[in-house]
Amino acid sequence: MGPQLQKTPSARTLKHLSLKNLPIIFVDNARSFIPFNFFRLRRICKGLSKSLLQAALGVLCLVGSSSAQDFHWVGWTNTFVPGGGRLLLGDYGLSIIQAVGELGTFGYGFSLSKRSPLTIDGVPEDYPGVSPTLTRQSRTTFVCPPGKLNPLTHKCSVPLIPQQTTSSFTSYSADAQDLRRPVSAAFLQEIGIKYHMVNVFDSYRIAARKQGMTKAGQGIDDREPIEFLKDPFRAENVFDPWVYVPLLLTAVQIGFDYSASLSASSGIQRLTPLTNAFVGFNQTVLYPFGSGAPEEMFYRGFIQNEARFIIDSGWFSIPVSTLAFAFSHSADGHVGAAVTGSYLGYLAHRNNGQLGKGIALHFWSVFLLGIEAFVLTLNEQRAPPVSLGVSIPF
Repeated sequence: MGPQLQKTPSARTLKHLSLKNLPIIFVDNARSFIPFNFFRLRRICKGLSKSLLQAALGVLCLVGSSSAQDFHWVGWTNTFVPGGGRLLLGDYGLSIIQAVGELGTFGYGFSLSKRSPLTIDGVPEDYPGVSPTLTRQSRTTFVCPPGKLNPLTHKCSVPLIPQQTTSSFTSYSADAQDLRRPVSAAFLQEIGIKYHMVNVFDSYRIAARKQGMTKAGQGIDDREPIEFLKDPFRAENVFDPWVYVPLLLTAVQIGFDYSASLSASSGIQRLTPLTNAFVGFNQTVLYPFGSGAPEEMFYRGFIQNEARFIIDSGWFSIPVSTLAFAFSHSADGHVGAAVTGSYLGYLAHRNNGQLGKGIALHFWSVFLLGIEAFVLTLNEQRAPPVSLGVSIPF
């Protein structure tokens, strides 16, 4: 009777799978599909499932046994594991840097913010979030019913009727409020999430290039990340009618919205100059850059292209990326994000996966919205002493 297969890995095998030697597992592309290696790795992975660390190593083994550098694997792994794409590509140092950068900025920003549903921009508060002081005063007076007052004696011929009057006063604190904490929380979360989106697409792009697959699906925009950040300032993008026409329509809509919002404004608490500076930077710099390139790279460059591999039709891939984009926003923004996402998805489809025009439109639209939000914030601030009063008899 021949020797029995070992049920658990030997000490030599475990030594081979130490963190120092772990990169040896990740072999190149299709050459990893070797039956002997596959079953050997599967047995090793089964034996490493007795602890959390062993389970983590087992997952890496399974990934390694099925073409670690396949661009689909790289993209989806990086989506759910910060730094995972670079890990599969063998760039372990950059993998650690990305994971620490993404988790550190988002995690610290999240710890500074109030808990609310997660959106594409983290869990930002509706800053400025300082409420005015509302004071109510009630008093009861007694009045004579109409027609019952004797004009000669000035006495009421019937018992007086009690009438209660409530006075409401809205006032604002004399001290400007400092909201740097919630604004900084929004800033850090935006950096962490959008840095993650850029890293997902970049790893996906590099893996596809290594496999010669950048023309597959709708096409992958095979440029360095810095080039995507320059797209909003390229004349060939801004002056394309597919960009400037919807941008002009957006500007007109923002103008109407600004007028309506200004006339309906009830004011907010006065803020410190530094808080206003933070708000202005977030609205006019951070959010345009964070929305333009990163979101187009992730939703239209990665999600939409992956959907194209499921069903080779833009009628399928565009709605898939649009749904992902819309439901990443807060509930009150679902409809607007769906309309915007559909058009941006079509631009990527129309340009064979090239994202420059969509990035330019997305960037400048968010920039205009940011200006509106910031100007409204400044205009709505009430310098004390301001007091609005109204009396309502009932």
